[in-house]
Amino acid sequence: MMLIITTKHQLIMIYVIVQFSCIAYFLFNARFEALNSLDYGLIAVAVVIGISAMATMKLDNLNIVPSLKDQHQLVISGIYRWIRHPMYTSVLLLSYVFASTNDHKIAQFAMLILVVDLFLKSNLEEKLLLQRFSAYRNYREKTGRFIPFL
Repeated sequence: MMLIITTKHQLIMIYVIVQFSCIAYFLFNARFEALNSLDYGLIAVAVVIGISAMATMKLDNLNIVPSLKDQHQLVISGIYRWIRHPMYTSVLLLSYVFASTNDHKIAQFAMLILVVDLFLKSNLEEKLLLQRFSAYRNYREKTGRFIPFL
């Protein structure tokens, strides 16, 4: 039994490590001088989505690992009305902008890894939310995972 818990915990930490490693790669390898007005617009959208998500979620629910706190509450208001994982949307959008300034194949590969990682991480979160909240199934059917209406 302990091996299963440890293995699950290790998988959760791998998701988090991969996510932050990709983000660090993009930040350290971005060519900020190559950003154009469209890029700045996308950065602004990403920041608004991220701040909106954090303001709606509140610090009590916020967690960087895909797990639920004891007092976790299902949030379906604010930006969560349209997107189930808006913080991941924000991360993906920012990462895309920074990756697009870098011509290396590694940047494209890191972006693919980040997309897959956040998809898997969100799958785990959704399983936990389905187990805890009966209303989550209906909510999930009406909202997009990372993009509204998809």
